[in-house]
Amino acid sequence: MKQIELIEHTINKIDALIKEQLPESKYQFELHDLATNTKHFRGLDEPFHWGSVYKLFVVAEILKKVDLKQISLSENIELKGSSKGSGVFHQLTNLKTISILDSCKLTIAISDALISDLLFQKAGNISINETLVKLDMHASKINDNLETIVSKIQPTHLEKIKSDFLYSKDFYQHYEKTLSELATKNFTTVKDINIGLYNLCNNFFSTELKNVFFEVIQMPNVWSRFSQYTYFSNRVKLFGKTGTLGFGIIANECAIIIDKENNSVLGYFSINTKDNKQTIYQVYDTIGLIGLEIVKLYEQLDKQTK
Repeated sequence: MKQIELIEHTINKIDALIKEQLPESKYQFELHDLATNTKHFRGLDEPFHWGSVYKLFVVAEILKKVDLKQISLSENIELKGSSKGSGVFHQLTNLKTISILDSCKLTIAISDALISDLLFQKAGNISINETLVKLDMHASKINDNLETIVSKIQPTHLEKIKSDFLYSKDFYQHYEKTLSELATKNFTTVKDINIGLYNLCNNFFSTELKNVFFEVIQMPNVWSRFSQYTYFSNRVKLFGKTGTLGFGIIANECAIIIDKENNSVLGYFSINTKDNKQTIYQVYDTIGLIGLEIVKLYEQLDKQTK
C-alpha cells in the first residue's frame, strides 16, 4: 500500500472510530504529513471551541517575548490571585514565585490553572491574537483566560452537584447554552492548530528559542490521552496539548508527531470534538485510541521506507 493510501486508510479508520464511540458528537480532525506534504481532513469545517490547547499558544507568545528580549526565561512571576479551574499551585501558599521557564513547562505538563492564567495575563490577549495571525491562524481567537471561561460555563451550584445531575438532560442543556455563548469569543479549527504548530516548529522563533520551545513542548503531559496511550511505541512519540470543557462535552487534542530515533518531526495531528454525549472517560478513551492509530500509521510508514 502506498504512503498516501495508507494514510487515508488510517484517517478513514479514525473517522469510523469516532462515529462508533461518540455517535452524537460533532468533530473535526486533520493530519498534516510532512513526508508526502499532504493534509487529510475529516468532519465539520467550521470553528470549534478551544479547550486548554489554547495554553500552548499562550506559551508560544511568552517565548516570543523572550525572543524579543522583552522578558527573560529566568524572570520570576508572583504566584497570586485565585483560580476556579483545576490546579495545585494556588494551594501552595508558601511558594511565592516561579520562573517564566518553569511556568511554561508546568502549563504544558500539568496545565496548572493559576500558572496558566498568570502567563495569559503576562502575554496579554491582544498580543496573543496578533501572534495567531502571524502564525496564519486566521480562524482562531483567544479572549478569555481559564478562570473567566470556567466562571462563564460552570453551573453556579457546582459545589452542590449530586451524581444524578452529571450527564443528565439538565446537565447537557446547561452546557449547550453556556458553551454556545463561550464560542463567540474563543474558537479555533484543527486546520489552524496544525498550521500554527508547523510555523512554531519552523519559522517563528530564533534557533535558541526554537530549542526552548521543543524542550517545553516535550514535557511529559499528565493529561494527554495521546501520550498516555502511546507511551510504549518504539518509534513514535506524540507531544502537544490536551483540553476539555464541561466534563468532556468539549474535548480536543493536538500533537507534533516525532520520530524517536532522530527526534525529527514527521507531521502534525489535531482533533476537536463537541456535543459529546458520553461520560468523560468514554471521550478520553476514544481520543487515546485515535492516538494509537496515528502511532501505528507512522510505525507502518517507517517500515515501508526501510
